[in-house]
Amino acid sequence: MVNRTANPGRLPARDEALEIHREAPIVDLVVGSALFRESFVEGGGRGHVDLPRLRGAGVNVIGLTVATAWPDLRGSLSRWHFRSMGLPASAVGSNLSIAEWVLGRIHRWCSESSGELMVVRSVGDLEACLADGGPVGVLIGVQGGHVLNGSLVNVAQLRELGVRMFAPAHVMDNALVGSSTGRRGGGLTDYGREAIRELEAQSIMVDLAHMSVAGIGDALPLLHRPFVLSHTGLTDVAGAGSRWHRYSPATRNIPASLAQEIGAAGGLVGIVLSTQLLDGRSLADAVATIRLAIKSAGECHVAIGSDMDGALKMLIDVEGLPAVTDALLQSGLPQGAVEGAVGGNAWRFLHAFLPPSGGR
Repeated sequence: MVNRTANPGRLPARDEALEIHREAPIVDLVVGSALFRESFVEGGGRGHVDLPRLRGAGVNVIGLTVATAWPDLRGSLSRWHFRSMGLPASAVGSNLSIAEWVLGRIHRWCSESSGELMVVRSVGDLEACLADGGPVGVLIGVQGGHVLNGSLVNVAQLRELGVRMFAPAHVMDNALVGSSTGRRGGGLTDYGREAIRELEAQSIMVDLAHMSVAGIGDALPLLHRPFVLSHTGLTDVAGAGSRWHRYSPATRNIPASLAQEIGAAGGLVGIVLSTQLLDGRSLADAVATIRLAIKSAGECHVAIGSDMDGALKMLIDVEGLPAVTDALLQSGLPQGAVEGAVGGNAWRFLHAFLPPSGGR
């Protein structure tokens, strides 16, 4: 069963944390709801996130992510998953067609929301999300370079459809780069290097999540604009391997030393809220990873990339985010560092990356 939660619902949070969620930017870089649910605007139903709960938790922007394949039988089972969600048979054979269909779902949610949910394409859109009564912003992201169907022309097409963040890697190796959980785990290919240049040229933020360590090392010198590693844990905290599965904390997480390199290069490291990748079920486990990330990457280079509704068991659902903020405050972190981690840093990165207005 996917999308389970160790501590569901609204958890206690002190006034200081609730005030941050009322007044400061709150951003979650990665949410997978579009991959698993038909409805998002209404409350209820299975999953970690929906629009009413986002509003209740004071969240201003989420990164709704699109992925088109995962490694069961070379990705064939993921096709059956999308068919069960309504994907037309004509789209099954193309990663780009699957992505377009999921993107259509996100845009439909925004249309159905009566202005309460909005795709963020520019700084103007971003700032509207922080205004009193403003919409919840959707930063659309894609994971997995196989979505390009072998042609960089499709980068511009994805941008036209609202994509503003792109991870060349996902859970399997592809023609651009090796995955940390892939069979080979190699570095960037020549095609992958060309893809990074084209993503920056098209004003799509590069996301290093799921890349092999070698791939991240190859990518860092190529990046000239703000970039992210949107969702990860740290192997220094959760680094157990598995004899049976390529996906484990040992392969999926990154070492704190690599987080330090990313921060030094000007990037942003998003921390997951998965119990597996935090190696624990308590708020203290999230605090330990976030504090180490801040120590390693720097106070201005850490964010939340929860990966809620991404099939992994979560520490909390979205209603628990104020409790995470409160736990960070109670751990002794300065309020400014906490505000940065739960949204301010991601907000600043997006503000620096997005065009001032328009951008459609």
